[in-house]
Amino acid sequence: MSQAIINNENDYKLARSKLQQEKQSSQSQQPQPNSIPTIASQESGSSSSVSQPTRDSEPQTIAVPQRQYLGDVSNQYITVEDQQSSTQSQTIQTNLIKRKQPLGVSQQQQQQQPQQQHLLHKIPKSIPIASDTIANLAVPARIPQKRQATESSTNLVEKLKIPDAVAADNVDNINKKTRLIDYEWQDLDEDELDDPLMASEYANDIFTYFADLESRMLPDPQYLYKQKHLKPKMRSILVDWLVEMHLKFRLLPETLFLAINIMDRFMSIEIVQIDKLQLLATASLFIAAKYEEVFSPSIKNYAYFTDGAYVEEEILQAEKYVLTILNFDLNYPNPMNFLRRISKADEYDVQSRTLGKYLLEITIIDHKFIGMKPSLCCASAMYLARLIMEKTPVWNGNLIHYSGGYRLLDLKPCVELIFQYLISPVEHDEFFKKYATKKFMKASILCRSWAKKFYAEGKSLMYESKSTHRISMEQ
Repeated sequence: MSQAIINNENDYKLARSKLQQEKQSSQSQQPQPNSIPTIASQESGSSSSVSQPTRDSEPQTIAVPQRQYLGDVSNQYITVEDQQSSTQSQTIQTNLIKRKQPLGVSQQQQQQQPQQQHLLHKIPKSIPIASDTIANLAVPARIPQKRQATESSTNLVEKLKIPDAVAADNVDNINKKTRLIDYEWQDLDEDELDDPLMASEYANDIFTYFADLESRMLPDPQYLYKQKHLKPKMRSILVDWLVEMHLKFRLLPETLFLAINIMDRFMSIEIVQIDKLQLLATASLFIAAKYEEVFSPSIKNYAYFTDGAYVEEEILQAEKYVLTILNFDLNYPNPMNFLRRISKADEYDVQSRTLGKYLLEITIIDHKFIGMKPSLCCASAMYLARLIMEKTPVWNGNLIHYSGGYRLLDLKPCVELIFQYLISPVEHDEFFKKYATKKFMKASILCRSWAKKFYAEGKSLMYESKSTHRISMEQ
């Protein structure tokens, strides 16, 4: 009697005991030669049946339930005894594979399944494909590359096949733009590309934005004459006191410029009583210090500096009211930013820059400069500083470019106002004392003595003979 090979190793002992019982029962009877037990396993998914011999030599069918998820794991009887050993090893390997794959999918079945290839999958070399077939393959076109920045406008017109009339109009527009820049200048930002703190690659965009913003953030130049209670003399006293408090707290120059801008913009909108002017100035400096400083002074210091005129709660209430009226818009293009920008064209000369700070601060102290753009005031201050230092040329192409494009005719009104302030008697004592110290190279004393001497000689402020649109006078 043939031996049975079991697919499931766990049922091997049970099947063996059954076979021994059948062997003992069959010894009492004469077995027929043609009665060989077989199992018909149907792998098509239907229920399989097992045929076993009985005493009447008639096969008896036993229904075996189907295992849908694990596939066909029914017992199989093989009649050929020569292939028992090889078949047994193959069956054990098959059972191990099925244990590892709970879904009943073998590695061979996975290999037989057609894999979905990518559209750009490499075609095997062993398969011969005609050239016409390759040409008709659905392969996407090559992605167009970006045009290089060095490509000229003429080549662009040729590639796009722009009509001659449209191309001529574009060329005329380009020529109009280039005609506006009729001076020579150097790209000084290129030397600072390696310094991330300078952000030289964004400098042009930043100052273009500042130029658009400064016109919107200017106060009303006529607000002192529109309010009945205010006079220019009152503002001068108030600003001089604000400079003193700013100096005591050792704040940045940007803080003072922003504080005066907040104060002027507020008075351009709201009517302020005389007894509230000092409170407005205190709240303006308090707001500006929070915006510009790293370590802002405590509110107790502001209340102490007012000599008890206002308490802390009043300053806080004034702060809220001022910010509400200004719609919390403190995005003021500070004049110090323009001064640092133009100092690059002046080779960062310390003396010229210190004198420029003093002359620039005059433009926020005197009420005559209310409504002037900060960039224009910076360019005028640098022009006078170079004129005092007797630099040649006083104004060149680089200074024109890095000041925002201001020429001598553009600077003339502001320069004359600054010069008029220098030759006039001292009006702001605290401001004069501040720049009369060694820390600021005694800029106030130097500029006033030069202005009086220059005025006595009757010279012209606008030195056209010492100014050029080139980089230097030698060219």
